[in-house]
Amino acid sequence: MDNLKFVLIGGGSYGWTHTLITDIACTPALKGTHIILQDIDPEPLKTVVPLCQKISTELKAELRIEGTTDLDSSLRGADFVGLTISTGGAWADNLDMEIPARHGVLQLVGDTVGPGGWSRALRNIPVVTDIVRKVERLAPNAWFMNYSNPMTVLTRTLQKASPVRSMGICHELQGFMLHIDYFFGVDWEKDITLSMAGINHLIWILSMTVKGHDGLALLRDYIRDPEHFKPLGPQVVNEELARAGGVAPSQRVKFDIFERCGFLTAAGDSHIAEFFPHYLRSEEEARRWGFLQEGIRAHTFARTGGREDRAGKCRDMLEGRRPLHLKHSHEHADRIIAALSGKGTPVVTPLNRPNTGQVDNLPRDAVVETLAYLDGDGIHPLAAGILPNPVVQYIMRHIPNQEMIAEAGLTGNREMAVCALAGDPLIPTPDIAARIADDFFEAFREYLPQFNGKWSL
Repeated sequence: MDNLKFVLIGGGSYGWTHTLITDIACTPALKGTHIILQDIDPEPLKTVVPLCQKISTELKAELRIEGTTDLDSSLRGADFVGLTISTGGAWADNLDMEIPARHGVLQLVGDTVGPGGWSRALRNIPVVTDIVRKVERLAPNAWFMNYSNPMTVLTRTLQKASPVRSMGICHELQGFMLHIDYFFGVDWEKDITLSMAGINHLIWILSMTVKGHDGLALLRDYIRDPEHFKPLGPQVVNEELARAGGVAPSQRVKFDIFERCGFLTAAGDSHIAEFFPHYLRSEEEARRWGFLQEGIRAHTFARTGGREDRAGKCRDMLEGRRPLHLKHSHEHADRIIAALSGKGTPVVTPLNRPNTGQVDNLPRDAVVETLAYLDGDGIHPLAAGILPNPVVQYIMRHIPNQEMIAEAGLTGNREMAVCALAGDPLIPTPDIAARIADDFFEAFREYLPQFNGKWSL
């Protein structure tokens, strides 16, 4: 892999692409990489491509960056393929929230579980399947890196649809560690070691050591009295944490779960709450947990600002009205590419992969999120062992549903799809599940070809 080729599908993203390219440009092992930003919409590429070229020039990375709408030509000879798409775009994402709300089902993010995650999965599955099969034909030796949500279902779809080497990548663990960095006054990359396991956006910290101390015991002390907690070093807000939205000192949902059952979840509270329906049973309850403000759902990163706002920021950076951020982020995609290509140092990172023994008491082949060691010989998942029964109980509310969604999305089995929706903890009754499903099938008819005889395996 002397001349690496990386293709980013959905590369016209105003919010994500320039961050990833900055990370690659900050990584000496990836100097000179050939990068193709592919998108079905040519308009954002007119801004994003020259912006990324400007970043490469500023960092003297010598990246060869191109933009195209032609997927087939971009894939030929690729070593790595990244996927960052959302079928239907912002219009569809908004309906993922609005349709369930008509039936009394509240969501905060709607991209992982609940009816929003269900809908998003079914829309994406035909598109993702067609993409990975093109990768299989045009770049069979490539590593396929999925960043698209719902992470678990789409990564499982990739595994079922193609032998292409694939993985799901998420940054929620790093976001948690950035907060621990501030709470305890430590360096999140040097001073914290931990073990974790779960499914995407419901990952659990099984143990944590912080500068030789029991990190979970320290966290209990912090939760009990944060004002008088004695940190291990100076509490300085990490620049990356500040850029990602700032310190969220309460972490109310994850701390509530930690205090009640003794086990700590690590994703953002808005993601976690959708796995535990009692936080969202009513608007009053959601407001009590800080998720509703003046009747507007209060999150998420994916909906912070709008497309035009993010586009304006990119244009401002391109034209010099806003400074470039030329430092590495908390994302790990560049490190993964460098490690797997053999050009960089090995890395330990959270990955979504089929369970081949990482977690003893979860179903084999179900996609789980655990730590993995990556080097030039490939991906080596790290064993998490046996999960505590309460943790397994919460996870197993979702794995069977995720398996059914993947199968229904690939086969067009509408009955199975509705059954999976009815089994989601956010759904109060099967009748409500059926009504929500009917609304989704009607609204997204053109995006659900597998249920209309217009797409099949």
